[in-house]
Amino acid sequence: MSKSAADACPRTLTLAAVGDLYLGSPLRGEAHPAFLDAVQTLRSADVRLANLECLLLGDDLAGAAQAPGAWAGAPASLGSELQWLGLDVVSTANNHAGDYGDAGLSSTWEALRQLGIAQAGTGTDLAAARQPAYVDTPAGRLAVIAASSSYLPQARAGRPGVGVPGRPGVAPLRFGTAHRIDAEAFAALQRIAAQLPAQAQGRHRERALARDYDREHGAAEADALSFFGTEFIRSDGYATESWPAPDDLQDLEDSVRQAGEHADFVVACLHTHEFDHDPQHPAAFAQVACRRAIEAGADAVIGHGEHGVRAVEIWQGKPIFYGIGAFVFQPYRYPRQPADFLEAYAMRDATLAQAYQARRERAGFFQRLDYWEAMLLRLSLHRHGSPSFEIHPITLWQPGHDTPTGVPHLARNADGIGLLEKIAACSRQHGTRLRLDEKACVLHGP
Repeated sequence: MSKSAADACPRTLTLAAVGDLYLGSPLRGEAHPAFLDAVQTLRSADVRLANLECLLLGDDLAGAAQAPGAWAGAPASLGSELQWLGLDVVSTANNHAGDYGDAGLSSTWEALRQLGIAQAGTGTDLAAARQPAYVDTPAGRLAVIAASSSYLPQARAGRPGVGVPGRPGVAPLRFGTAHRIDAEAFAALQRIAAQLPAQAQGRHRERALARDYDREHGAAEADALSFFGTEFIRSDGYATESWPAPDDLQDLEDSVRQAGEHADFVVACLHTHEFDHDPQHPAAFAQVACRRAIEAGADAVIGHGEHGVRAVEIWQGKPIFYGIGAFVFQPYRYPRQPADFLEAYAMRDATLAQAYQARRERAGFFQRLDYWEAMLLRLSLHRHGSPSFEIHPITLWQPGHDTPTGVPHLARNADGIGLLEKIAACSRQHGTRLRLDEKACVLHGP
């Protein structure tokens, strides 16, 4: 773009962003005014972004041997709902990306291509999964990159090897974790490990083949013990700490820098369920990664994965949303599940409806209202200066319903004010002060 053309462009791009789309049935038949308000608020921005946490399956595809809970496979025809919502770009890096193996990913990419919706976070190999997705608008070009710390091992994308092509999958953010325990508990673990097979102390013969991010972090050998693959450190008290894998962190920074060379604005997405102490706050490894993405040039970082909402932090003048929740969550409406799903509940001969009911009764989703709270973000990305933003409250469990509907309602009511107050209070622990506009029922960034 020439300098004169660039000068003629609007100097601000508006981005509406929502969290997980765990889509199991059509949305456009919903007629509640609060739902339509949520959709209209999403559509009203220059660019619309979400995390697609289901696969779009066109053919009968075999499920992977494992999945996180249920296999999230939606008919490809539901992709038109994404178009109806007005989405321009989606993250596909999340813990359900591998539910139907490589074929499920390929089917999803093809469905999105036909819909004209860009995607980032998965690819035919690691380099492709790390590639930014670009959206061009009259206000400028937006780049989106995406990664996930939550995934099953077989879903992680890989680089080409020696005579071996790269592996399709998710752009990963691996991490190490260690638990600090007092001397008495540490000595007890040592005694137990000494009486058990070598695997208890991490001395299984395959251990040397695995990159050990825990030990790389640097606890002294005498003060650290690996017990069935979990790292413990002798200390004065109890705490959990985590840190990002250095090579994945470097890849994330490189992706942000690459995106910044070809776009006017850059947004990074991170899917992470993990936490160290409190679900409303990010794990330390995620906080480090999000901050480094900002330092590398991202205008904002948007996190999702954890059910419910998390804190907001301002880092070097740019916003980090550590968890914005789900926008659609319909876990019991998928028309297909592999036999492994039924067998997991010892219901091999049951109907899918019976198995869904068993999971509904055993899973924690329907015991906590806060799992069904979310944010709709509206960011104004400026060519010069820090972004400004609004947070709109979203609820997926409406008053008067015994069970959640799983579809978003814009909560411009007492429930919405309560949710915004909770986000503001949580964010203050990260040094961020957000301004509540009770009349409009929104939170404003500083």
